[in-house]
Amino acid sequence: MRAAPLIATALSLSLLASCGSNPEPDATEEGTLSDPADIIAPTDFASLTLGGTIQGPLGPEVETSLVAGDTAIGDIASRVQCPESVDPCDPENAAGGTIYTYIYEIRPGFDGPNDEGFAMPAEVMPVESAESFSLTFPAYGFTGVAGYNVAEATERLAAGFNPVISCEDGKLMWTFPPESGWSTGETITFFWQSTQPPTGPTGRYRFVGDGREAIGMGPMPREGGELPAVCD
Repeated sequence: MRAAPLIATALSLSLLASCGSNPEPDATEEGTLSDPADIIAPTDFASLTLGGTIQGPLGPEVETSLVAGDTAIGDIASRVQCPESVDPCDPENAAGGTIYTYIYEIRPGFDGPNDEGFAMPAEVMPVESAESFSLTFPAYGFTGVAGYNVAEATERLAAGFNPVISCEDGKLMWTFPPESGWSTGETITFFWQSTQPPTGPTGRYRFVGDGREAIGMGPMPREGGELPAVCD
């Protein structure tokens, strides 16, 4: 799951509602209600060409459970990479203006081994319909570029459906309509880009499947940086 992936020009997908000035929520073609002013045109993860991965306190990747109560309903593997040609990726020695790509591989209804320090739930519940993945904290330094792996989404979702990316109060969310059929064992990769490097695996990420809300841990960006108008 290591596509050699860069900082990119946004690649608009036609199935998302275009950004507009209508103050009322509007429906996208997928049937998900979203305010057009909050919608972000996605970039295909496969279009990125990235450099080295930051070696955090747990290594190059943070692997934890997505936990609802005392039950896992998914798995999250996170990493942060530098731009192309920057390898090793060391924020302490990085040039000013470096853009960091936060990457998440989300698999509903599955729970692989966790990194040391993160408890393994005793039970894993299958997921018939994954509904959303989101940050619970502001996307500090967000550049406005976010997306997902289009090939994975095309293979795993029902025909004609794609996640809708939105940003409200600084928090990013990837939303799936119920008919999309994202379910157990189907990994989809999400990403966003920031001017802020990670500070550690202390960020809380929210996943909703079959109406159950789960939380998993991953890289937390350093506070600071500007947020685009779409996140207001």
